[in-house]
Amino acid sequence: MERRKPRSPRPVRALVFLLAGVVCIGAVGTGSAAGTVVADPSPSPLPEVPDANIQKSIVPIQPTTVDLQLPASITPLQSETASNGRVTVTLASDVLFDFDKATLTADARRRIAELAARIRQTSGAVRVDGYTDAKGTPAYNLRLSKARAAAVKAALEQALSGSNVRVTAIGHGEANPVAPNTIGGKDNPAGRAKNRRVTVTFRQS
Repeated sequence: MERRKPRSPRPVRALVFLLAGVVCIGAVGTGSAAGTVVADPSPSPLPEVPDANIQKSIVPIQPTTVDLQLPASITPLQSETASNGRVTVTLASDVLFDFDKATLTADARRRIAELAARIRQTSGAVRVDGYTDAKGTPAYNLRLSKARAAAVKAALEQALSGSNVRVTAIGHGEANPVAPNTIGGKDNPAGRAKNRRVTVTFRQS
């Protein structure tokens, strides 16, 4: 009987090597398909900039002082004149009241309280005069000026409670302007702002 020759193990080794190669190729292919980028764990240091170049790039800033000249058209919130032993304090309506209103603002009440403290040191009657600009009808402006003068009068009387000072109030509407409401037929907002006012006149202490 003829003996069979034992099988050679070479094909098995070849199969193992072949499978290992397939696994390696698959791993490389997967990383490439996913677009994975591996960062360099030790990047190169940035180049150093010489100190001389840094100093050249620094530009000194010189401080500049600018004098602001305020235009004369700005209306003061409060002004004062004295004549023949009486003082007239002019209060801008824009600080006393909101637009087209006759209700005193919080700042207006503070100013009136300060004014009342001065009036307490005097004697005699106190007169409140209200004025508007020329916007709107004369009849409407007259009513608004009367209402605003009355509001200031009421606040003064409250602040002067207990004193012998008598307060009267008169509204003049758009009469007696202190600045032109229009110039050359065009609106003059700065002038109208000056005309919107309430004056308080009392005896000088």
